Amino acid sequence: MIVFAMNVQERLAELVSFDTQNPMGRERPLCDKLAADLRALGAASVEVAEVATGLGAHAYVYACFGAAPPRLLLNAHVDTVPANSGYTSAPHTLTARDGRLVGLGSADTKGAIAAILCALARQPPAAPVGVLFSGDEERSGSCMRAFLDSPRARGLERAVVCEPTSCRVGSRHRGIGAAEASAVGPGGHSSRVDFVANPIAILARAAVALDDFAREQRDQGPEGFRGICLNVASIAGGIAFNVIPTRGALLLSLRPAPGTVVAEVMAEVERRARAAVAPHPLEWQVRKVNPAFATRDLRAFEPLLGARARQPVDLAFWTEAALLSEAGIDAVVFGPGDIAQAHAADEFVDPAELDAAQAAFEQLLASP
Repeated sequence: MIVFAMNVQERLAELVSFDTQNPMGRERPLCDKLAADLRALGAASVEVAEVATGLGAHAYVYACFGAAPPRLLLNAHVDTVPANSGYTSAPHTLTARDGRLVGLGSADTKGAIAAILCALARQPPAAPVGVLFSGDEERSGSCMRAFLDSPRARGLERAVVCEPTSCRVGSRHRGIGAAEASAVGPGGHSSRVDFVANPIAILARAAVALDDFAREQRDQGPEGFRGICLNVASIAGGIAFNVIPTRGALLLSLRPAPGTVVAEVMAEVERRARAAVAPHPLEWQVRKVNPAFATRDLRAFEPLLGARARQPVDLAFWTEAALLSEAGIDAVVFGPGDIAQAHAADEFVDPAELDAAQAAFEQLLASP
């Protein structure tokens, strides 16, 4: 069958041809195609699920290989970010150029999907394994969260989460928190500002206090992850120089180190912001809490990924390995491609890395 005959580059070209841009593309057609491929590759069971969000439907496909419930999971995401401006060839056509394979998602992470499928074609799993190709990684993580909340995740103990790590094993990264603080007032003519609470000035006090807190933390934390990367991203509000605004909003984010609880750091940030503006009240809305990540037992991954697991690297970007870890499934991050190419125009992957990733997945599948 064609599914067995395709090499890794041909497989990647097929995957890139599907428009899975998040949010304007569609994940379900690719998940349906992958479901058929996984069945042809010998999966004992294959399920496709849709997950509804405020921005539309997303999808994932989950396959089990072997007669027993799997304890190991291979995961890569099917969605991509929107094509950045500046592509010099069609983003959904894989193009060989200067020793590179250029196409949207080639590094992040359709190259990993291609390598997994080709590895499965050449090396039937020696032990039960689950394969999850999930959508909505690039925005809200709805598919991974739905999978972890489902009976499908029961019994899983370890996971290899595919992201562009240049075929190195990633074992730690920061978490992410984001919040919006709002202040309100009666508004009015600027000639009355000495007697009227100004939401912008109130939020400016909070911004300075939070920046001071971030500076206090710059030398705190484990090696490689000093500080909390607290960013006051914007203060918005106001319509004219002579009008006191009735409302203002401050947007902030932070990235705490592995080993910290993001919600606890967010709570301290909120406390400091409220103290800075007292007695004026703040409205506080948490927009995002993504956990930090650290592999618990790297030695358990050595039989699967060999010497790579003995030389892990820290990652500067967030991955859904953190969600798996939070759910009790120990994880590492691994895949072909360089994060510097992800989300960039003319995103590419090195063909040699595709081959290296396929070989690594074949080794993993051969492990009893």
